[in-house]
Amino acid sequence: MGRRARFLLLLLFCALPVAAQTEDGGRPVRQADETSAIQSLERKLDELLRQAEEIHQELQKLRPPSDDLTQVEEVQAPATAPAIETVQTIDNQVAPGASRALNPDMSVIGTFVGHGGDVNEFEARGPMELGEVELAIEAFIDPYAKGRFFIAVGPEEVELEEGYAQFIALPWDLTAKAGKTKATFGKANTWHTHTRPWVDQPLILTRFFGDEGLGDIGVSVSRPIANPFGAFIEATGEVYSGDVEEVFGRQADNDLFYNAHLKFFRDITENSNIEVGTSWARGTLPDAVGHNRFAGVDVTYRWKPLQRSIYNSFILRFEGLANRRADFDDTLRGHYLSADYQFARRWFTGVRFDSAERLFEDARARDRALSATLTFWPSEFSQVRGQFRRTRLGGGPSINEFLLQLQFAIGAHGAHVF
Repeated sequence: MGRRARFLLLLLFCALPVAAQTEDGGRPVRQADETSAIQSLERKLDELLRQAEEIHQELQKLRPPSDDLTQVEEVQAPATAPAIETVQTIDNQVAPGASRALNPDMSVIGTFVGHGGDVNEFEARGPMELGEVELAIEAFIDPYAKGRFFIAVGPEEVELEEGYAQFIALPWDLTAKAGKTKATFGKANTWHTHTRPWVDQPLILTRFFGDEGLGDIGVSVSRPIANPFGAFIEATGEVYSGDVEEVFGRQADNDLFYNAHLKFFRDITENSNIEVGTSWARGTLPDAVGHNRFAGVDVTYRWKPLQRSIYNSFILRFEGLANRRADFDDTLRGHYLSADYQFARRWFTGVRFDSAERLFEDARARDRALSATLTFWPSEFSQVRGQFRRTRLGGGPSINEFLLQLQFAIGAHGAHVF
């Protein structure tokens, strides 16, 4: 028994240090594991930061130098001058700074017209002529206004067709134009020569407003109107000096020419929309005592399927006009109805019917016309159009004409109003 007791005591004595090492030594092992995990996370974080820095440097290399506006201003601006805002965006348009103001957008649009068939006494045309060359100059004056000038060079004269400053950031959602502009009366009156879908103008314009249309020097103010119909409604009021050849003539300082227009635009489906407008104008007759009044309505229906928008489209237009003159006891009326269809990517065809009354030997005469057009667009900078027109003059003969038009544009020219 003594030997066994001594042997057990010896085993217990040897086991105590081992047990103590296991209990006391486990803590350093766990601490080492935790330290290793932290160091591993730190290495991963350093790697992610390094990769982020490399991506940032790559982006800096790909970014154009002009995007760094702060650096451009610090280098170019004088030390005592305030910083110049290089780029502003207003109404989805880029408003350039001083550098663009000194170099405005310029374009030249030429129109060549060939004429064949009977002689039309209301439109004197030669067999071939450069009908009109339009020089357009446009630039932002500052972030709140834009200047636009359109100079028409014709066979016999050079004329400022339009020249105005357009203020696009006024309070109460107002926009305004001041200068010489086309009156916002109907649709066709506001178009320039190269934006018309026909070679000629509808009879209601030439019979009631003359060859140059209804335009004068004045001020135009427009404002959108909120509505619960999900539509765009815009009201326009205009005041002009009152001098429009053969239409209005200022007899006194307060004989101004007033014009008002109300537009309603709404999508019908994702492929179609409709626009309805009404117009009213009033001024003094040029060679008589009394006023000359006009009232009009215009309707435009557009169809353009989303999946084939570059291949097919259709536009139906109607515009009617009534004229009440102080020197005539009755009301003169006129209208046109047109349909234009795009049947291929570059090909368009259309028809138009015109009817317009005019004064003829102290009575009225009604002129009617029927036209058919075929248009080919080689590119967005040129177009070729042929038009056959048969006109029946009230109290006179019928006139058959064929018009051939070539248009071409060079330089920067912005999109036209939709």
